Amino acid sequence: MHSASSRFMARLGLALVAVALIGIGLGFFAPRPAFPADDAPAAKPAKKDSNPRIRPKEVTLTAAVKPAEARAGEAVAYQVTARLEPGWHIYKYTKEPQGQGPRNTTFDFFDTAGLERVGDWTASTPPISKKEPAFENMVLDFHEDEVSWVVSLRIPDGTEPGEKTLRCQAGYQICDASSCKIPGQWALPDVVLTVLPGGAKTAGAPPAPPVQPEVQTPSPPPAPVRAVAVSEVARKAELGLIPFLLFSALGGVGALVMPCVWPMVPITVNFFVKQGQGQSGKGKTTGLAIAYCLAIIGVFTAVGVLCAFFFSAAALQNFANNGWLNVFVAALFLAFGLSLLGLFEVRLPNFLLNASSQGEGRGGLLGVIFMALTLTITSFTCTFPVVGGLIVMASKGQFFYPIIGLATFSTVLALPFFLLALSPGLLSKMPKSGDWLNAVKVVGGLVEIGAAFKFINTAEVGFGAIPKDAWFDAPVVLTIWVVLAAVCGLYLLGIFRTDHDYEEVKIGPGRLVLGSLMLFLSLYLAPALFGRPPQSKLWYSVVGLLPLDVNKLNPAPALAAGGPSGEQDATSKDPEKAQAEQTSFHGVPWTMSYKAGLARAREQNKPVLIDFTGANCANCRKMENEVMPQPEVVKLLKQFVTVSLDTDFPPIASLTPDQRDAIRETNQNLLIEMTQANDNPYYVAVTPDGQVLEAKSGFIPTATFTEFLNRVLNKHQDRGKVASAASR
Repeated sequence: MHSASSRFMARLGLALVAVALIGIGLGFFAPRPAFPADDAPAAKPAKKDSNPRIRPKEVTLTAAVKPAEARAGEAVAYQVTARLEPGWHIYKYTKEPQGQGPRNTTFDFFDTAGLERVGDWTASTPPISKKEPAFENMVLDFHEDEVSWVVSLRIPDGTEPGEKTLRCQAGYQICDASSCKIPGQWALPDVVLTVLPGGAKTAGAPPAPPVQPEVQTPSPPPAPVRAVAVSEVARKAELGLIPFLLFSALGGVGALVMPCVWPMVPITVNFFVKQGQGQSGKGKTTGLAIAYCLAIIGVFTAVGVLCAFFFSAAALQNFANNGWLNVFVAALFLAFGLSLLGLFEVRLPNFLLNASSQGEGRGGLLGVIFMALTLTITSFTCTFPVVGGLIVMASKGQFFYPIIGLATFSTVLALPFFLLALSPGLLSKMPKSGDWLNAVKVVGGLVEIGAAFKFINTAEVGFGAIPKDAWFDAPVVLTIWVVLAAVCGLYLLGIFRTDHDYEEVKIGPGRLVLGSLMLFLSLYLAPALFGRPPQSKLWYSVVGLLPLDVNKLNPAPALAAGGPSGEQDATSKDPEKAQAEQTSFHGVPWTMSYKAGLARAREQNKPVLIDFTGANCANCRKMENEVMPQPEVVKLLKQFVTVSLDTDFPPIASLTPDQRDAIRETNQNLLIEMTQANDNPYYVAVTPDGQVLEAKSGFIPTATFTEFLNRVLNKHQDRGKVASAASR
């Protein structure tokens, strides 16, 4: 009975997830097309218009028909004109988009109003053939400034007089020297041709010649425009479905080593241990494990796509950093931890149990969904490169790639938890497994308690505290972790036992090794509390888990406050002045004002390196402590104007919480605008006038980071040579 019910719940969960994903994929949230008054369906392009929010603003496409009045039997010219802002170019016309590289311009003349096309589209000027740096120096053909494409149309003999509406869709992509906008296709404004009474003056009149673009009076150059770097996930999507899915799957593998998902491991094991105990649990854990895996995939995908679309690309990051949410997560982990230690038992309220399969089991299907939701919320406190790009795509109305990308990502993320969900049911049936399982609960409980204090720190900062002034700052959190690691080690080695242990605890090889590792970790981390942090890969990984003020643990000389190589706190109450005053130090000083950084870059003729960072960013701390202090990196960073922009909690104590929140929102929008992604860390190099040279995200090893910086410096020098030659 129980087994059948479990299978039913698993199938029900699968059906609900499938329906939700199919509904989103079919575009239930997209506007429905309107029909004309006579109920006859209007002509439609072969491909649906891309979302208007991703339509590039750096190019304007207009359509016209010349002459605007003609008779049956005569020919007219339909013209599409593209006007681009300086520095941008649009690619040549082809009948079909090419498979590799940027998207060529295409036209879908989906409603000719009965007119006959004569010939193909012709360009007003020949395209420029040139190597394209943004596409690995491929030789490509494109147009700059302004170009028109013209196609001739003939009005058939016997056409009734009146107005004819012509409709065409243009597909295109624009790029500059180092980056590209997301390609798409959009319908052009309707063009009306008036057919006059009477036939053509000369039968069989030849098609009208292509119309050249009108000469425009030069206008003042526009304000500097930021070039947009295409996010890595968007690049993979352009390469095809298989590379995109592989990239999403690898992102899920990378997410498994992030600290956000670790606290869910002991919770999962304990939950399914209880489900597998007793006769009623046999056969039930498999069904619930499947439901748990499907719930993780469905909740993660639905929450990511829907929150981004209905709110904004930064909504999930803001939600994950909310103070009250982090208080809830911290309390949840403390409760789970104390429950695992045996202080009390966590149970769902009776009304939820009654609603969940009539209270079957402790938790049942509702418990599984609740755990999946908890995993989703906690995992979003880490910003994954794949997820950040997909969420931005979803916020712009693109559903296909975000849905399959997040589903692939979350599937890889869910698989280990599926195995964890299965293993307790099997282990609980093994003889003499009680002592082993109790040791897992104790260690898991201590891990949960340690994780809770990190979320308490995030809650403090979320309520407006400056990271270095928080009660549970980096030294306090590290002290708690050192103590908990020591307690774990001593417990596993049998120095003491709990009330739930057997009278005679046997120390097997597993407990001996794990207990020794816990004691090693405690002793390894302890010197950092006294200003002597170990300099190694393991320490840099721990640094990423600690709060933002981890620099407190560094030796005092490295933080000479106000010195040329130290940090400086702002005193001004004005947000712009405060951002210019505040500096952090990671290898070199970093200002927190993008505006001041651009001004200094123009004075010194240096490129700007922007570090989009965050307080709750593990890879940011690793980069700041492991990579940036390296001598070869410092040497290159000195050739940049370095700017650090926080996208969650700008640590400027002189400003009010509302002012810091406004800065956070500005920095988030700038990151999304420049990169089409929303993850940290993101390193964006720009010219002194704000044009993106190159961008790279995530943890970047020292050798790769130096290559990135050298490449940017070479691009900046090449631009300077081109500008110098043009001015002669």
